[in-house]
Amino acid sequence: MSDLDDLKDLRADLDYEALIEKATPALRLYIRALEQENARLRQELLALRESSARRQRLAEARAAREEEPEPRPGTRHPEDVMVVTVSRRGLAKRTPLNEYTPQRRGGIGVFDLALAKDDSIAHLLVARQSATLLALTSRGRAFRVGVDTLPLTEIRGRGLSLAERLPLTPDEELAVLVALDDADPRSTALVATASGWVRSWHRNYLGPRLQPGTLLYEPQRGGGVPVAATLSGGDGDVLIALRSGLAYRFPESQVRRDGVRGIQLRPEDAVVGIAAVREESTVLLVTADGQGARREMSTFAANKSAGGQGKVIMKTEQLAGVAAVNEEDEVLCISASGKIIRFAAAEVPVKAGSVQGVAVLDVRNDRLAALAVAPAPGGVA
Repeated sequence: MSDLDDLKDLRADLDYEALIEKATPALRLYIRALEQENARLRQELLALRESSARRQRLAEARAAREEEPEPRPGTRHPEDVMVVTVSRRGLAKRTPLNEYTPQRRGGIGVFDLALAKDDSIAHLLVARQSATLLALTSRGRAFRVGVDTLPLTEIRGRGLSLAERLPLTPDEELAVLVALDDADPRSTALVATASGWVRSWHRNYLGPRLQPGTLLYEPQRGGGVPVAATLSGGDGDVLIALRSGLAYRFPESQVRRDGVRGIQLRPEDAVVGIAAVREESTVLLVTADGQGARREMSTFAANKSAGGQGKVIMKTEQLAGVAAVNEEDEVLCISASGKIIRFAAAEVPVKAGSVQGVAVLDVRNDRLAALAVAPAPGGVA
């Protein structure tokens, strides 16, 4: 209760105004003068309290900024390294990575792909111009699309419909995109489905001889629609992450071509990402509200078998994605409306346990939709 509330209660208990009327005129004048002085002092006290609170907030903000690492100068990548942006309706474009100016993590970014009002961003990749996109549809069919066949535009450019180039059925959509590059030594493609199943295919099977529209698996019989994909060396572990912030890690050797249940999940939960990891790996986790954290895999133990219940890897109500990162890598995050930011992975602190994260993209009234890793020149994502 405030001092003013105490005074009001006292006046009510004593019938204050009645007592004042019984006082002499001189005493009444004295009491009224004291009331005015008391009111003035209360106003000064309130102003001092507000000023002190304001100084405290500014000091805390300065301390937080001092703890943040200085943004690294942006890495200059080869001119053929592209950022590929694809919307849910299949609108796609490519833009040279070097055209995106690096920012400090947590910035507002810039608008990228020009979208229609009823469309939103679904996929974000970093790939060389000579690479090929493996597009997996909601029906489990596969297509190969050359990165160099996508329209080359500036930032905020208009793409062309990738969906119209592919012979999709009326109820079929692009579900997963992964870049295949001959210079990438990773030999296996891992695909996670909505219900937590994981499948793997050797790169040779997905090569140039793959017939357009090849049915890789039937979603209705094999764990549902594909929702995430990554490349791996074939001899590490698989990390599969859920929207609820839970994740599960197990040996990749247990994944078969016909699939294995990678994680148990509740009906209201969903798979949002998959990463190939090792004991020394670090993964970047991002949430829909623009928070991010790096987690060391040495603090997230692998299980001996697939199909278990996950444990908390990041404290969040809506995890949006996960990717393995190295200290020298850069990260791109994009919102549903197309705001994109490029920053150094090293700006996100490495944590040993489950945390809430730090700001990586100022989403405001938006949500973070996808992330992509830009490896240091000569590295592998």
